[in-house]
Amino acid sequence: MKTLVMLDFGSNSTRISINRIEKDGTFTEIKRAKEMTRLAEGMGKPDDRKVLQESAIARTIEALLKFKKMYRDLPNVSIHGIATAAVREAENSEAFLEKVKAVTGVDVEVLSGNAEAYYDYVAVVRSLDIEDCVICDMGGGSFELIVVREKKAQNYVSIPYGAVSLSEKFNLKDKVSAHDLFSFYRFLNFKYHQLPWLEEGKHLPLVLLGGASRTVARQELLRIGENDLRQIHGLKMSAYMFLGTYTDWLSKDANQRRALLGPEEAARADIILGGLTPLAFLVEYLRTPELIFSESGVREGVLYSMMEQE
Repeated sequence: MKTLVMLDFGSNSTRISINRIEKDGTFTEIKRAKEMTRLAEGMGKPDDRKVLQESAIARTIEALLKFKKMYRDLPNVSIHGIATAAVREAENSEAFLEKVKAVTGVDVEVLSGNAEAYYDYVAVVRSLDIEDCVICDMGGGSFELIVVREKKAQNYVSIPYGAVSLSEKFNLKDKVSAHDLFSFYRFLNFKYHQLPWLEEGKHLPLVLLGGASRTVARQELLRIGENDLRQIHGLKMSAYMFLGTYTDWLSKDANQRRALLGPEEAARADIILGGLTPLAFLVEYLRTPELIFSESGVREGVLYSMMEQE
């Protein structure tokens, strides 16, 4: 039996998944973990250079050392690393990747924005029974949009702003002012109008990936009385309920959001509006009737593609 360890260097969190590779080329995830490392911290201000901060690098290396204890004694292990927006945009990404290799021995694959969107698409169509939809993966340093018709990706794009960088850019970490919110909406309106093909997604379900979306999904599970908060994949939510949740959180300051989200999600309270505002605007822009949450994203898309190649 082969074991494949996936290391995922996101802009907000660093993740590990340990997967058992079956003889038929399928895989089964046997363990996963994450650490909130905030690699994109400090990369959202207009006057800031795109540089990975030393504190963020240190948090990530510390997370890797924890992860290494999880897989170092497993037999027949191979390791694959992927990195997304923060690493691909940073001026000092090579130095960071050298430090990662010193700990793990792995040459990390830095995904382009288009590759990230493509793998999101692969993960969703392989794991959800859906023909037509819009996919949005809201990450910490970028978000990806894909229009899918008859299970085929019609168009996709990666927009180089995410929950961490947008929260910094539009001052969303605490109580949000009307001025900052309107500036954010103008920004989103401009970005979405630059994508004429996005009109093809009007009235389609919106499939949501990313940490901010998972936070909403867990709150929805609590609301409907589901005790197992891991049952996110395939969960459906009306656009009306989603926008109601967003509006409620928008009215609160950071401390109130921390209290509301609880200890498991409190660390996301300062960036949750940066992640949800583009989604709320997208729901209105596309007149989305329903949202579907996906636990499968870029990491699983890479895994599916690797299995197919083998």
